[in-house]
Amino acid sequence: MRRTFLVVATIVASACSATDGAAGEDAGPPPEVARPYDENADASAEIARALERARSDGKRVLVLFGGNWCKWCRRLEHTLRNEPRVRDAIAAGFHVVHVDTGARRSGRNAAINERYGNPMQHGLPVLVVLRPDGQLHTTQETGALERGDRHDPERVLAFLARARR
Repeated sequence: MRRTFLVVATIVASACSATDGAAGEDAGPPPEVARPYDENADASAEIARALERARSDGKRVLVLFGGNWCKWCRRLEHTLRNEPRVRDAIAAGFHVVHVDTGARRSGRNAAINERYGNPMQHGLPVLVVLRPDGQLHTTQETGALERGDRHDPERVLAFLARARR
């Protein structure tokens, strides 16, 4: 019995040690940006301005639907702003617009959601990419970009590369 206990204790200790080492930089709570969405912004006007810039420089418009109450929205924003390769890919290929969806079921910016095919049906945050002519290029639910309790920079970069094609 004592020998069985020691074997089990050794296996559990090894598993915990391996898990701690594998977590590496992902240890601790996932980082977030406190309030990435301007709740007073005129999202339609911001999209129009971004499209105007896109027509002159050929970039696409990356529209982020979400809200400050949404922890996954705040986590995604941290990845977009703070992961150097992600930040550089966005700067090189996109104009970014945040669309605040307000409190749950508030209907805030519902017309924009409808204009682009109801992307919020996929949950929040959700990403919409527009061509410079304003046409919808692609929609991405962001669960596919997650790894554990945060967004995976490699998955985000792969999405951005596809969205540029």
